[in-house]
Amino acid sequence: MDARVVGRLVVGLLAVVFTVSGLRQAWADSPTVDEGVGLASGLSYWVHGDLRMSPEHPVLPKLVSAAPALAAGPIVPKGTDWDDGDWFDHTDAVLAANDAEGDLRRVVFLSRLVPLALALVAGLLVHHLARRLAGDGAGLVAAGAWLTTPVVLGLGAVQSIDIAFTVATLAVVAALVRHHDRPDLRSAALVGVVLAVALVTRHSALVLVPVALVAVAVSCPGDRAARLRHVGVAGLVGWVGLWLVYRGFDPASPGGAPGERFDALVAAAGDRSVLARLALIVPAPQEWRVGLGHLTVTSDPRPAWLLGRAWEGSRWWYFPGALVATVPFPVLGLLVAGPLGWVAGPREQRRPLALVALPGLALFAFTALQPLNLGLRLAMPSLALWLVVAAAGAGHAVCAARARWPGAVVPGRILLALVALVQAGVLLSASSHALAWRPLAFRPGYRWVSDSNIDFGQDLWRVRDWAEGRDDPWVAVISPRGLAPGPGTRRLVGADLDEVTGWLAVGVTSLTVVNRDDLAWLRAYCPVGTLGGGSTLVYRLREPPSAAPGPERPVAPCEDEEFSVRR
Repeated sequence: MDARVVGRLVVGLLAVVFTVSGLRQAWADSPTVDEGVGLASGLSYWVHGDLRMSPEHPVLPKLVSAAPALAAGPIVPKGTDWDDGDWFDHTDAVLAANDAEGDLRRVVFLSRLVPLALALVAGLLVHHLARRLAGDGAGLVAAGAWLTTPVVLGLGAVQSIDIAFTVATLAVVAALVRHHDRPDLRSAALVGVVLAVALVTRHSALVLVPVALVAVAVSCPGDRAARLRHVGVAGLVGWVGLWLVYRGFDPASPGGAPGERFDALVAAAGDRSVLARLALIVPAPQEWRVGLGHLTVTSDPRPAWLLGRAWEGSRWWYFPGALVATVPFPVLGLLVAGPLGWVAGPREQRRPLALVALPGLALFAFTALQPLNLGLRLAMPSLALWLVVAAAGAGHAVCAARARWPGAVVPGRILLALVALVQAGVLLSASSHALAWRPLAFRPGYRWVSDSNIDFGQDLWRVRDWAEGRDDPWVAVISPRGLAPGPGTRRLVGADLDEVTGWLAVGVTSLTVVNRDDLAWLRAYCPVGTLGGGSTLVYRLREPPSAAPGPERPVAPCEDEEFSVRR
């Protein structure tokens, strides 16, 4: 059988395993901390035909993800929160109402079908771009690496903008490569269309706009007037597309109390940031503007934790460190060594390479400089584009090696097959708890990573099941507003330590980030078990604990002890 056919069959099989694993996790995981707002907002768009609940991020990911959930007949109440445009209280009301009816799991599962499909679409785009740069082999390597990386599976199985924006970014890059190959007004208009999709997916798409317009100008042959026409078409189509999505769905921007809230946020953002003021000069739908304003006003330095270190704000090494502690070692090796293969690549491919690499670098620079170290998920578009560059570079290196050492072809294929088997094993091992999966050198994961790198709040339902039959266990986990750990549980944060004995369930993010000062004492005690593959730690105290603060890095698990002990 032809090697190309075999490779595509392998990738197809990986896609099937990816999909089945994603569906399993989409059903088992409770709503993550970001999903509550996105789900409640998206449902309100469809049920009430109104975009007033537009917190933080643009509407497109919420619209498309919430659409399948309508089949479950969700409850989307209208109360004072709706009248005031208070999206956080609205989230509480929507989640609590559907949880009380016993329908929330079904609603959440259906809302996760679109993100899972988008994760597969991202794999197709990664394959397309790598194949364009270095042939079929590079495309198969890139797609295979994408589909077998657990963090991709974990984020694909939840409703979030991270995978959606990754798809939008890849689409922008694919359109730029197409315009490079066939620079005409039609391809320039396509660039504008995908820029509009990116802008209605995430506000950081603003970073892509100047990069894309410069790339359109550079790729256009002819005189200055022709280049201006191409750039003008791309920019105008993108701007019109932004308006069409918002006003096409809801012809009028919010008035009354929600409109006043929007105006106040936009004004506050302009006063706080020069960059925000410049971005807000361009006429845009009010719902999109308020999202940018809210992000500007609320983007203060927040607690972060990685590799045993805690801090406030951002660190330049955070995302590289999170990458090393999160992705499988074969993929990490590809990301590090693959780009070196471009030394052997043909010179005529350098410009398409730049069209792939520069948007990824621009987005990564923006992500690294912003003050929120919330997890590798923020850098997913850059990771996907880096994977394309690395796989293509590896493809060029293989072609050069094959020409120089023809006898090494068979051993090389054997080595590639072994790597593929390792990656398939990684995917299978992450099929239950992909977000909590860690490379062997970084286990147990709670001692190395935190936040959405391991605990995105996906364990609430597992904690509820675990708490049943236990005597009033203590709980400290992150979850969306409007949802509680369940009857019979007690809140650990703020409790009188003289009363704390028995069972405890504590999320890694609560322990190291969100409640790290309140729970500093607990980091000195060894956990006796875990939930969710390691994203929630289980403790059992025989007697009230010492209040003395523990280390920044939680201690290792208990060794066959029945009760947690201080170390």
